[in-house]
Amino acid sequence: MTRLPKYDIVSIDDLSLREIERIFSLADRFCEALRNAERITLADGLIMATLFYEPSTRTRLSFESAMHRLGGSVISSPDMRASSAAKGETLADTVRVVGSYADLIVLRHPHDGAARVASQYAPCPVINAGDGSREHPTQTLCDLYILRKKKGHLRGLTVALCGDLKYGRTVHSLIYALARFGANIVAVPTAGMDVPDYVLDRVRAESNYSFSTVSMEEMKSLAGRLDALYLTPSAPHQMALFTAEMPIEKLPAPAPKALDAFYVTRMQKERMADKGAESGEYVRFDARALKGSRAHEAVVMHPLPRTSELAYELDSDPRAIYFEQAAAGVPVRMALVAWMLEHAAVAERPPLPGLPVVRLRAEAAPRCPNANCVSRFEGSYLAPRFRLGRSGAGNVLMLRCDYCDRELAVEFVGHVRTRRYYRFEENLLSYVREWIEEGSLAVFDTVKQAEEAGYEPYRRGPQREIMNAEQVAEAVESLAGQAVADLPDMSRVMLVGVISRGAMLAMRLRDLIEARTGVRPPCAALDAYAGADAIRALDGPEEISTDGRVVVLVDDVINSGWTVQRAMAMLWEKGRPAGMKLAVLIDRGHRAVPIRPNYVGKNIPTSRSERVQVRLEMPDPKARTRARDRVTVYSMVEPMKEAESAE
Repeated sequence: MTRLPKYDIVSIDDLSLREIERIFSLADRFCEALRNAERITLADGLIMATLFYEPSTRTRLSFESAMHRLGGSVISSPDMRASSAAKGETLADTVRVVGSYADLIVLRHPHDGAARVASQYAPCPVINAGDGSREHPTQTLCDLYILRKKKGHLRGLTVALCGDLKYGRTVHSLIYALARFGANIVAVPTAGMDVPDYVLDRVRAESNYSFSTVSMEEMKSLAGRLDALYLTPSAPHQMALFTAEMPIEKLPAPAPKALDAFYVTRMQKERMADKGAESGEYVRFDARALKGSRAHEAVVMHPLPRTSELAYELDSDPRAIYFEQAAAGVPVRMALVAWMLEHAAVAERPPLPGLPVVRLRAEAAPRCPNANCVSRFEGSYLAPRFRLGRSGAGNVLMLRCDYCDRELAVEFVGHVRTRRYYRFEENLLSYVREWIEEGSLAVFDTVKQAEEAGYEPYRRGPQREIMNAEQVAEAVESLAGQAVADLPDMSRVMLVGVISRGAMLAMRLRDLIEARTGVRPPCAALDAYAGADAIRALDGPEEISTDGRVVVLVDDVINSGWTVQRAMAMLWEKGRPAGMKLAVLIDRGHRAVPIRPNYVGKNIPTSRSERVQVRLEMPDPKARTRARDRVTVYSMVEPMKEAESAE
């Protein structure tokens, strides 16, 4: 028995164009063999395991049929809710165990990047059958195969991708492949469903390729020039498109050629935060769509399943080939397995070129900004991992998640050995690369996070004290008074301080509120950059819940507002508060997010290059001296500006 090599197919880019062409050639041979009812024993003795964490009919059954028709066997878990995953087993443990039972794993998973994680832990090859909204490479193989079979070629075709281009994983894989094959792409997104930036950045960087985005009305006037139309409708039961002749007055000479294909898919509601949301006006395809002279010979494609975007009356039309397209999934997936067997004699395929993984050193590793990234769900063993990004402005360092491809914009970087942080500038990139190589790079979302981790700014400019201990005490008294006046029922109030100085302020406010009202509100501390146990009670071991309470979030200074925004999101995860208020000792302006404090101790206008620093001491009840609190303002000297001044 020949074993399969460890060739993981996570992305369509894991296959070269020559390899894709070879798979298509094998698929042609298998189509002929299936028509002739030939018995194939190519995969005799091999076992495929299909692990589907999401529902599937065509993908799972076509993979299983392909393996059986190759002479192999299949073990299947078509509903992972009935597996050990329901008991909390991690993806890594599942694929390690299943990999000892089978020679090949086919995985479908709801989280972006899950297939890449599985490929790193499974001892056998892994084929991605769809991971979140990221990619679906084998569906793209089927799409390209049937499109080439009907049109004779792929290079030079013009394909319009319409509708939900944000969540459609088949669309993303198709974009990558069409760009490499030299096809022309026109994006026609439904409002709010544009092609994600990370997809655009990837094709721009890897294929030196870009494409146009047009509105639905513009697409109608361009339709006569298209070779294929790939539609992802975002709302059912809408008006039909192309129900009459297309206007040609605006089309440049020579006259456009006929439309060759429509590619229609359903809306990806399961990927949307609001499952019942419907975005914008869109199409319902019926026979009228094919009546125009330039669409007369167009075929209609659909990866299925369909909902209401494709009329059943089209089923009897000879130009409707979506069931033929679904049937092609068997020979194409047979061909993929056969191609893997052809390479069994090769010891190891050389790794695909790419930037090295960034080794980060920080007390709190940055999280991928993608809320559906697998690293957010498999965090017990899966640390966030990044590479240098493909895009970015000169004032931010872009890091690309190695699992889901989303990019993280980093404004502040630090050097571990010197314990200094810097606002990133383009001239720092060469230093950052050195820090990456030596493993001494730290990254921070905000100045507050850097300073809470014990880092000092690269260099301080002039410093001046703007509040002494007595003035700080007066400002805290003012905060307590504002809260008491605004919140008549203190029994429903909860104070949450952002670590560390915000937590100290929250405890002082609690004592002042108790002195004024006789009510001692519960108090908690929140670390906006921690993972588990980020919120802890300051009044005892009781469990923290915000349900039904008015939460007063307390911090020392509001700068950009990102820390506050993050803290609020974490509080919402703990329950559903009746209301949320923000109390800050200092409001210095220059916020990047539209958050306005409810209670302010003092407004201190500053320039963007200045930093407000609050120093607080916990008072010693046994000592008669007051805490030596103070607030200072200093300017941050940036490396670029220092170099300019030295010249």
